[in-house]
Amino acid sequence: MKTKILLDNKSIDRLITDLSAELEKAGVLKDDLLRFRLSLEEMLLDYQYILGKDGEVLVRTSIKSNKLEIRLALLGKEYNPLKESESLVLIKTVHGWESAPSYQYEDGTVGKNILSFSFRVRGSLKENLTFTWKYTQPSKRYLFIAVLLQLISVVFLIIGPILSARIIVELTDVAVYQVILTALVLFAVNLLSAVLMAGCNWAYNVVYNKTLTLLEADISENVLRIENKEIEDNGTGLFIQRLTVDTSNLATAFNTLADNISQICQYVGILAAMLIVSPLVFVVVVILLSTQIALELRRQKVSRDNGRVYRNHAERYTGIVGEMVRGGKDIKLLNAEGQFESELKDRIVSANDSRMKWDAGNRRYRLVISGIREGGALAFIAILAGLLSAGQLSVATALVLFNYYSKLGTPATALLGTILDFVTQFNLSCERLRDITDDSLFPKERFGSIHKTNLNGEIEFKKVSFSYNIGKLKTSTRWVLQNLSFRINPGETVALVGRSGSGKTTIMNLISRLYDPFSGMITIDGINIRDFDRESLRGCMSVVTQSPYIFQMSIRDNLRIVNQDMTEEEMKNAAALACIDGEIESKPEKYDTVVGEGGISLSGGQRQRLAIARALLRDCKILLLDEATSALDNVTQDNIRKSLDRIKGKCTVIIIAHRLSTIVGADRILYLQDGQILAEGTHDELLKSCAQYRELYEKEDKQ
Repeated sequence: MKTKILLDNKSIDRLITDLSAELEKAGVLKDDLLRFRLSLEEMLLDYQYILGKDGEVLVRTSIKSNKLEIRLALLGKEYNPLKESESLVLIKTVHGWESAPSYQYEDGTVGKNILSFSFRVRGSLKENLTFTWKYTQPSKRYLFIAVLLQLISVVFLIIGPILSARIIVELTDVAVYQVILTALVLFAVNLLSAVLMAGCNWAYNVVYNKTLTLLEADISENVLRIENKEIEDNGTGLFIQRLTVDTSNLATAFNTLADNISQICQYVGILAAMLIVSPLVFVVVVILLSTQIALELRRQKVSRDNGRVYRNHAERYTGIVGEMVRGGKDIKLLNAEGQFESELKDRIVSANDSRMKWDAGNRRYRLVISGIREGGALAFIAILAGLLSAGQLSVATALVLFNYYSKLGTPATALLGTILDFVTQFNLSCERLRDITDDSLFPKERFGSIHKTNLNGEIEFKKVSFSYNIGKLKTSTRWVLQNLSFRINPGETVALVGRSGSGKTTIMNLISRLYDPFSGMITIDGINIRDFDRESLRGCMSVVTQSPYIFQMSIRDNLRIVNQDMTEEEMKNAAALACIDGEIESKPEKYDTVVGEGGISLSGGQRQRLAIARALLRDCKILLLDEATSALDNVTQDNIRKSLDRIKGKCTVIIIAHRLSTIVGADRILYLQDGQILAEGTHDELLKSCAQYRELYEKEDKQ
């Protein structure tokens, strides 16, 4: 791409859109694409102010050594926006960015401000095949068997046309005995070829199933290990699309590749036979095929670029469909069907338009290739006719060459198109799955090596500060917690109280390491929680949130998730402590009742109580309850409070409750305000010493 624009607003917007499209086609990451758009816009607006709207920008893009480079030359006096700009957006955008632009000034008759961007183009076919091979390697024996059988069958496929031509010649000579004998040989060859291909297909299916199993398991494991904030930033649609569509594309990689290579070997054999029979015909065929191959290669490049754009739009569509299914009830209650349908329609149109553009590009090239192919077939027949009339070919030889070209001409170019389409799909899918396994793109949870099974449950925050991030640029909002310090003794029941946004839930998330603090340290039994292995940290605690997720399986299986070895008695005791045993027993299938997705067939209170029962089954040293009884009536909530009193002292309990009446019996209450502890003490102590706590309690008491 090479263009020149002026620095007016309309031209700047169009340039940014065009360059963004180039980056998207090249597979540049969304984070880099967003940074590019923001930084380029800010810098061009700076130059607009310095050079005026009539200032000229020369733009050139090129790909060198797997790098997409964008060079902008702005004519005029020297100005380095990377150093002189006062734009906070630009400063934040380029900070810590691997692809941040570089600046230089070239003196001359007219000075040039040069801005250069360099982006890594996604992995090569070789890198993608190497990535896929680790999943296929365990079944390489079956892959070898499949390739071997297919190569043997190639020999028979080359022999077939020769036998067919011989039958035609023998028929013209009325050599009945030879015709029957040759036909029997041809029958045996074709039958044996079919048997070999059946065995080949069986081996390929084994390879596919084994590869897909390993691939899906590994990608699923990677998704589960991805940091929680990355899942929230990207949405579930992205991961669903990659787990379902892209894994299948990769699993077929070596099967398809081996299948195509064997067919290529067949066509090479046919070309070699043509060269031996008639060098002139061989040269003509090579020219015809080369022309079609060149066009197919060009089509594949255009298809790859358009395919990337379509996949991105398809992910956005899949994401909103997932939101629609999960949030359907709330959409109806909010009477937001119209707004949601409008957004859904926009994404559907975007996805379908990009797919139409993808298909249109392929269709145009295929039409041209088809015309060349058919014209080539006509030319080939004309050449054969000319050679026959000149006496340079016998009828039998002409028939053999015609049979060979019939198997080579159209099928060979069609195979090339199939291969290139496969390579395009394969590379796109591989890029997307490699992204998931790449820790720099989707950071994974990291745990330490300390393994402890006998923790006491002492928790301490030491000058902990934390702030949530916004979007992919990792820009911080206000501090949710700032220099927070407190200690909870083993077996102590502590309640966290404060207005919305004071940091209560954040504390729970930090203890369970759904997030890590920006600074400071959190310890359990004096050990930094970063140093524990996953089993020690997550295994020592049970967490119940305000909206717990209940899986689409039986009640028994929902409980068994946390304790595979639970007995019938343990299960029923946990349900009784959570005050849900009576409702379960009243159902026709009792504990074998299957609940809907997300526990939709249960009420909000039933889901919370089932989650509490699930947490109690773990018999952990730390129990975290984040508004875990908010959907319960006062009587049921009081019964659960009494049940929790039975385990008081046996484990450390941290409670967040919007009803202060439920935590009056806590050993200690921490009142949070703006991410810090404003006051702490028992319920009676806080009523006397903390006006904010007293105000909350009195307002609740009047309701």
